[in-house]
Amino acid sequence: MKHALPGFALLAALVLGLVSCQMPKAPAVGPDDRIFVFADDTVWNALEPQLISTFEDSVMTPQPELWFTLERKPLQDYDKYAQYKNRLVLGILTSEDSVSRFVQQSIDTTVRGMVEHGQECVFNKYDDKARGQILMFLVGVDIPQLSSYIQNRAPDLLYFFKKVMLDREIASAMSEASYAKKDIGDHLMRDYGWTMLVQHDYWVATDSAQAHFFWVRRANPSDVQRWIFVHWVDAPDPNILTERWVLAERDSVTRQFMRTLDGNAYVEIAPYYLKIENVNFLGRFAYETRGDWRFSDKSGGGPFVNYTLYDEGSRRIYMLDGSIFAPRVEKKALVLQVDALLHTFKTFGDLSKDEQEDVLKERKEEKKK
Repeated sequence: MKHALPGFALLAALVLGLVSCQMPKAPAVGPDDRIFVFADDTVWNALEPQLISTFEDSVMTPQPELWFTLERKPLQDYDKYAQYKNRLVLGILTSEDSVSRFVQQSIDTTVRGMVEHGQECVFNKYDDKARGQILMFLVGVDIPQLSSYIQNRAPDLLYFFKKVMLDREIASAMSEASYAKKDIGDHLMRDYGWTMLVQHDYWVATDSAQAHFFWVRRANPSDVQRWIFVHWVDAPDPNILTERWVLAERDSVTRQFMRTLDGNAYVEIAPYYLKIENVNFLGRFAYETRGDWRFSDKSGGGPFVNYTLYDEGSRRIYMLDGSIFAPRVEKKALVLQVDALLHTFKTFGDLSKDEQEDVLKERKEEKKK
């Protein structure tokens, strides 16, 4: 029996899209951070070190935590994992093992040609059998070609799975939007020109119109804290936004507002595990900074994620930041949660025309009070 995988063939993908609109799929199941792998013994033994290096990369919180773990499964169990979140299939066009034959029967001539000409070796199918799902096929003419591809594209391969994991977390947060603190969200848009989802168990720590700084915190349980702040700067010239500016500005605002209860120590960027990249954040150029923060007296610290972007509509630089303080607790999932909330950020210009009119009406009513 031929195993057809929609998404490789355009017609099949279109048909699948029509069906999915009529029959909503159930959410994917299984661990967020486990990838189930289907591969022949020869292929697996040859590529296992590279696959582990690629997908079991560590995030420093500051203790090392693996982004994903790989778990190999036999092909006969493929259907058992059809609803799972993360799957990876490895196939060789010139091999006759069962997994490679499965892959060969699943791809169309266009995809096969791309592999044979060295144009592409990775093919992803999203929401194949369930929502929030990624099915990745890594295909090579032979093992050396596939090995070379994995080595050269390792960051991209990891990114595909990380992106879907983040998208699932964003969808989870938005599914609970009805419980969010709408009054705070409305205040942010009405008075500051931007908003984001403020979940029901976050409380406002600082709200300074003068300093353009807004900070919410969550301590549930009490020894696991999540901190999210937004800082904005009027900037007619976007060229002031540089990597150096991002790091200096973050240290400046945290030194002022994020201090210990006695005021003797403040939050600063730790000089280790720091990574800053250019990214597309919600359709805008941004610097994404990941690393660890610490108290200036070295009494504690934790991981943070920061997006700093320029918004042309408001001619502002926005700094969106999420931090975790959770000693003795694994923090990767917590970072993912604050990261998802940062992705709910919107400016006035992002709203529909009707939504903008509602905001302008609220502003006029507020001025009359």
